[in-house]
Order: sequence, then structure tokens, then C-alpha cells
Amino acid sequence: MDATLSALVRVVEEAAGDNPWALVGAASARMQGVEAPSPNLEFITTSTTSEQLAEMLGLDARWLAGRQLAAQRLHFLRDSVPVFVFGDAQFQGRYDALSPRDIPALWDARMRLSCGGVTVMATPLEWELLLAVVLDNTERASEIARVLRGREWDGRLLTRLMREGHVHAATEQAVWQLLEQGGPRLAPAARARTGDESAADGESVLDPDGAPDAHEDGE
Repeated sequence: MDATLSALVRVVEEAAGDNPWALVGAASARMQGVEAPSPNLEFITTSTTSEQLAEMLGLDARWLAGRQLAAQRLHFLRDSVPVFVFGDAQFQGRYDALSPRDIPALWDARMRLSCGGVTVMATPLEWELLLAVVLDNTERASEIARVLRGREWDGRLLTRLMREGHVHAATEQAVWQLLEQGGPRLAPAARARTGDESAADGESVLDPDGAPDAHEDGE
């Protein structure tokens, strides 16, 4: 998957220009030491970038709203790897709605990770933890918190992410409990889908409401 990711990053960078973008979800977490199995590569960016990328690949980017995610959404295959690009994404949890474009701390804190001779801009684990809590992804949140407890996690960044994201007090409490105490189960009514291993190939766990047929791009 590294060769696919490095080639894809060059295309995303060209489409994005000066617009922000980042690898997000399982692939981002996995590059930072988290056990997060998934066949997918997922990116967040602006709707302008998703539309530009779609034009470059001869595909269509469409605004789709599902149970947990609304975005200008582009889905295709690259070397048989499912790729999802979410423009102006809005992640919807039980208590919170997170809009990455409105959270400057997220873009300021992007990780610069090396892969196949290119630099991958990736969401930090602090964001991935917050997102997992918001989406009731129990297994992902617990694994990320375990990794963060074994290193020096950034409390100031987490505070900024939660304040700029205007998260509910219950969400904030769950995040701190996971980091400081190992945490409780996220919620008694957590979603049945709590890990990437439960998703079928070509289905985004960030967007579990079903993907249209993807096309293998010719880049």
C-alpha cells in the first residue's frame, strides 16, 4: 500500500494546490504506530480539491450525507486499493458534529510522515482519538489511547481541538478518561460497527452508509 499511497499523494498535492489536505482514519493512525487494519486510504480536504481531483481523474465528486458523515465525496480505486476523498467533511456523532475545515488546530498540527520518497500530511493521533470518540468507535479509540499513553501526547492540542470543535462535555470527559485512566466504554449504545475489521473492502468506516461502485483510475 505504501507505493500506492506515495503515488497518490503526488496527485492529491497537485489537485489541492494551496488548499489543505490530510490522510485521515486508519491509514493515518497506522503510520503512527496504531494497530488499525483497513484496506482503505482516506483523505480530508476542501470541496474545491475533491472536485479538482475528480476532474483530473475523469470522475464525479458528489455531496452525500450519511449517518455519520456528510461530504463532497470522491471514491475510486488506485492499484485495487479503495480511496476515499472527503471534501468539507462533517462528522456526526451522538453529541457532536465535527467540521475539520473549521478547526485550525487540526491543520496546524498535521504530521509530516515519510512514505516512498514523498511527505504525507497526516492527521495527528490526538485528532484521531477525538474523532473515534465522537463516532463511538470503541476499539479504535481504545487502541489510539493506548499508543498515546505510551508516548508524550499533546494535551494543549487536544484542548484546542475540542474547543474549536465545540464538543459536548461528555465527549471531552471521555477523551480525558481514555488517556488518563484507560477510560470507560465509550457509550452503552455504541454503534455496532466499532472497528475497521467489520467493514467490507471498498467501504469506508468513516462513511459506513454504503459506497457507489468505484472505478479504477488510470493515473
